[in-house]
Amino acid sequence: MQCTKIGAFKFSYKKISCGVPHGSVISPLLFPIYINDIAKASLFHTILFADDINLHMLNSCFNVLKTTVNFELCKIDHWLRANTLSLNYSKTNFMLLNSQKHNPASFKFIINHHRISPEDKLKYLGVLLDNKLSWEPHVQKVKTQLSRACGVITKLKHYTTQSILRVVYTSLIHPYLNPHLGTCFKCNYSGSD
Repeated sequence: MQCTKIGAFKFSYKKISCGVPHGSVISPLLFPIYINDIAKASLFHTILFADDINLHMLNSCFNVLKTTVNFELCKIDHWLRANTLSLNYSKTNFMLLNSQKHNPASFKFIINHHRISPEDKLKYLGVLLDNKLSWEPHVQKVKTQLSRACGVITKLKHYTTQSILRVVYTSLIHPYLNPHLGTCFKCNYSGSD
């Protein structure tokens, strides 16, 4: 059972037939368990990260690739429906890698009567990839972010202490320079503010 309370007003309780309450502590654990078997639903190579799913397929024959992808997307759609999950079609895209011969727009991939749009570049686990697997879009994005962050620190240095500037650096710049998960940043600054 679940209800919503706003100030003193409390809505009536409703029975939850599936899912978990939004924002519950156990949701981050239960959701991956719930969707974990999607990898067995099709022939796609499946990568799960939180609530993002990446499907990969490789074939040197583009006609076979088109047919196989659409057939496997039907399986994914069936799995989603069987598990009462919906897909955000506006965030569902595809990208052909290293394809100089074929125009991605000529590929018609469909899931649940929705055409999946082609993209030249996609964000993948925080890295901006392009269809040539070059680093150019990601490097440009990082340069832009670092330039903005340096501008913020340059303006802030006239109004705040070095310890606050260190916090700003740690949040805005350090993650781009050392993006490894679990990395702990310790500043060895021993001077006074």
